[in-house]
Amino acid sequence: MPEALAIFSGVLILAFGLTILLSGLFTSYFGAGKSRKLGLGLVIVGLLTLFAWTTITFGISVITPVTAWNADQMGIGVSAVLGGAIGGLIALLLLFVSIMRP
Repeated sequence: MPEALAIFSGVLILAFGLTILLSGLFTSYFGAGKSRKLGLGLVIVGLLTLFAWTTITFGISVITPVTAWNADQMGIGVSAVLGGAIGGLIALLLLFVSIMRP
């Protein structure tokens, strides 16, 4: 059970960091005024989160690595999430194609 929790928490932090980073980039590019500042803040939070995930996963000496949270398990977890995301995107594209047909 601790290994499953470690994989879950690792992939959760990775997905959070990537989502915050990408939404910050989107907001800072397309936003205006306050939105651009908010987007820049989101980019910084995303980068810090991804830095923390990298140091914990690969054991760089900045943060002590989690013993049950290693690169092999992260690869399995990330590939599972990536497969689910690709399946979801295919379903979304099929939905858009079916809606936009004349």
